Order: sequence, then C-alpha cells, then structure tokens
Amino acid sequence: MMSSRHSFSSRMQRRFFSLFAVAVSNASRLLLLYSCFGPNHFHVQSFQLAHPVPMAYPACGTGTTLTILTNNWSATRNIRRNFICSKGILKAQSSFRLGSTTAAGSADSSFASTWMENEKRIEEEMDENESNKQSKQKLTDDGTDVDIDVSALSVGRWEYIDGNYILRPPSSSENDNAQQQQQPRALLHFLGGALLGAAPQLTYRYLLERLARRGYLIVATPYQLSFDHLRTCDEIIDKFERVAPSLAKQYGPVPVVGVGHSCGALLHMLITSLFPDTPRAANALISYNNRGVAEAVPLFEEVVVPLFSDKERNGSELMKSLIKVAREKYNGKVPSDESLFRLVQSIPVPIPGMGSFLSPSLVSIPAPLRQALASFLAEPAFDALTNAGVTPLLLSSLDITQQIPKLIDEVEAGARDFVPTPDAMSCAARRAYRCRRTLLLQFDKDNLDDSEQLEGYLKEAESVMKMKRPMITIDLKRKVLDGNHLTPLLGPAGGEEWGTALEDALGGILGGGESTTDGKEKEDVTAGKGNVVRERLGYEQLERVVEELVAWLDEGSL
Repeated sequence: MMSSRHSFSSRMQRRFFSLFAVAVSNASRLLLLYSCFGPNHFHVQSFQLAHPVPMAYPACGTGTTLTILTNNWSATRNIRRNFICSKGILKAQSSFRLGSTTAAGSADSSFASTWMENEKRIEEEMDENESNKQSKQKLTDDGTDVDIDVSALSVGRWEYIDGNYILRPPSSSENDNAQQQQQPRALLHFLGGALLGAAPQLTYRYLLERLARRGYLIVATPYQLSFDHLRTCDEIIDKFERVAPSLAKQYGPVPVVGVGHSCGALLHMLITSLFPDTPRAANALISYNNRGVAEAVPLFEEVVVPLFSDKERNGSELMKSLIKVAREKYNGKVPSDESLFRLVQSIPVPIPGMGSFLSPSLVSIPAPLRQALASFLAEPAFDALTNAGVTPLLLSSLDITQQIPKLIDEVEAGARDFVPTPDAMSCAARRAYRCRRTLLLQFDKDNLDDSEQLEGYLKEAESVMKMKRPMITIDLKRKVLDGNHLTPLLGPAGGEEWGTALEDALGGILGGGESTTDGKEKEDVTAGKGNVVRERLGYEQLERVVEELVAWLDEGSL
C-alpha cells in the first residue's frame, strides 16, 4: 500500500515539475518577445480548478487557483484537453488530468480511477452540451446569438463544425485515382486573406477542393478582420482547438500544415512565432503581406479617419442592424421585434431628438401575423433557398459584410495601425519563428507581396534556432509563379464540381473535336482539353499553385 501511494505521489510530482518546466519555457519566450512588443500586452490571469483531483496531491484540491503570467494574444487554454499537438502532429490521447496512474489494487489507485471516470463522464456531458449548442447557435460579431441550423452553412461536401469549415478527402470510390485513400495525408489548416477570409469555403472553394482531391484534410477557419492581429490569432486558435479533438480521434496522428494567403499567411507566421503551444509540421505562406494601414488603405488618415471617427454619422449601427435582420431572414425566421426596433432606431433622422419618440410597440409585429408570415413566407422561402444551395452563400456574404462595421467601430475607438505594427511583426519573425519547413509562394505580378523580405527574416530565425539546437535542420524555400495577388481566389465559384462540368461542356469547343484514340491517348487528350478550358477561363495558374503545394508537401514526406 505504501509503495503504491509512493508511486502515485511520484507521478503527481513528476507531472507538477513537467508543468513547471513548461511554464518556465513559456516565461522565457515572453521575456524574449517583451523586447519586440513592450509591456502593454502583459497581464496576470487566474485559473480555478472546477473539480477535485485525487487526494494524493492535495495541493490541487477543489477551488485551487493557479495564477500565471500570460499575454493577451495567448488565449486561455482549456485544461481539459483530449488531444495534443506535438511537433506539428495532431494526436488523440486521454484527457489531461493531474494524477493519472496505472497502479491497480490499491485504495489510492481505486480512488484515482473513480475520479478519472467521473472526470471523463463530466467531459463527455460538456462536449455533448457544447455540440448541441453549436448546432443551434452562432455567435455573431456584435456579441448576439442567432439561432441557426448549422446544416444550412454546409456547401457540397463541406461541413461546418465548431466554427470551422471541414472538407474531408474523398473516398476511393469517389475519386478517379484508385490509389486515393480516405485517411488524409496531412491536415491543412487554411486561413484566407483580409475580409475574404471570413468565408474561405466560398472564396477559396476551388483551391481547397482541389487540394482535398489530392488526399488532404482541409480545416478552413473563418475569422473576422481586426486591427488587432493578436486577438484574431487568439480567435483562430480557439476555433481550431475545438474541432481538433474529434479529428484526432477519427484519423489518428496527422501532420498539421498551416496554409495561408495574404493576411492569412501573416497570421500563420504570428501563430508559429508567438504561440508555442500551437506547433506546425510545416507552413505554406502564399502572397505573404505585411503592410501598415496607411500603406494598405489609400488616404486612410485623410479620408477614412475623419469619415468614420464620428459615431453618430459613420453608419456602423445601421449596418449592424441591417445585417442582423438579414441574418434572421436568411435563417428562415421573421425578424424579431427587437431587431426591427434596433433597425428603426439606427436610421438617421433629419430632426435631432426625433428618434426619442419611437417605442418598441410601434414596430412590433402581432403574434398571429408573425406566425402567418413564418408559416407561409419565411420558412418555405428558406427551404427552397437551402435546397437550391443558395442559403450558405447568403450567410457567407453576411459573414464578409459584417466585418465592415466592426472595422469602423475600431477606427472610431482610435485604431490607426495594426497591432503588432509591421516592424514588430518582422521582429517576431526574425527572433521567434520556429517552423522547420516553410514554403513561400509568390506571384510575379503581385505588387503587394512581401515574401522576399520574409525570407530574409526567416533565415535570421534559422540562425537563432541553430544557436540553441545546432543539429536541427531548417527547410526554407521560396518559389515564384505566374499570376497576381488574386490568383488563389480564381476558379469556378461552384468549386471543383462546376470546374468539371465546364471542362466537359467546353472541352470539345475550345479544345478541338472529339478524338478517335483509345486508352491512355484518349485520357491525355481529355486532360489536354481540360487544360485549354482552364487557361481560357483564367484559372490554369491556380492549378499550378495546387501542383506546387502538393509537390512540396510530398518532398517533406509528411
């Protein structure tokens, strides 16, 4: 009995010192980054344990508060992780618990097992409740919940899960390539560019579906553009970590590769540099862009700031009210009285103080009329649009549009440049970037690209890393392709399915008459006609991007 207790206590002590070592490592990284960002982003956060741990480690009993030094770009991580991401490999494991033990037959072991079983049951209930909530609600940018059916957000093979759009590799029966396996070759965590990154399953649909066709699991995380890139990274990681456990359990160990375009490439660089608990096996950064607001937005100080600094006249509240009413309508509901009243209130009036005479009763819809409108108009229209595949497009367009009033509010609140500034982000890349494989893709006609500068910074980061770990190898590659900054957005709006239909319909017209050859020669002729269609319609360059990404991923033997 004493031996078992001693063994159990030793495990608890080892886990404690392991956590302490991680804390020291993170603290050293924070001190390193302190020189880049200064003291304004640091504060103290406290975590309180919600459930008791085994009595063998009484220092972490019920209500124990753990206080740590952290920063406001590092999100509060849930201590109940049931997955790990070590060296960029997503893997499932039992939920993280202090005091896990394999000793059997002792009172302490029995107590620990009971506690762990209880913890597992609680976590399963929490996951189920969260899943039910996620299936019915979506938190909008203004902090309000809108009841929705998440199936309405799915397009084709895309799935909306925990704030992410998931595209799984097709099974061998669906794929023309008989060697294609349903087990993914890697997980590609994709972030789109500014504004358009709020709906990547729509704006980058063709690119991502072509990558999925090659055997990759796509996790496209939408995000709302903000002047505060650090907060945006927080939101992205939080969404990704919510869906990661289920994917890890389903597919087992899978390499995680960050893929980003424009602002998405910048965010992946920040995540890799500033978030040590979010490693990546590799990063593919397309059209990396790191410009200040004054350079990215022409006449920002001269026109934008004076126009939107006045809250009464900038139109932000009106836009948010219109978006909320439209979102309720596109979800098959009659707009609520509260939404309608807020909309009427936000409409500018010619006479000051005239809006004070409005009351909710003036814009409320009687219950019988509301029920009739829902039964005979809103719900049938919603069903028809959903069956036609239009509803996801409408909701995605609102996700893109709602960023505008958010950015206006930030300008009104005093935002004048991105946080961190471009210089600070370059400093982070030079001193803290730690991904072992990185591909920089740029286009020859892209005047917004900063990949060449980033290449120099990452070489400095490689020197810093080699000073700490001389035996480590770094693979950094920069490739220049034909195209421009918008090339990754090209392709049929309906994705790969539309592309195939266009190639079948126009192949004979644009690529010449039907060939009488058989076998492989006929397949080559068909492929050639597809290339002609893609070139004529302007998205052949996007196919080259896909080929370059796949070839680079294959080189790494992920």
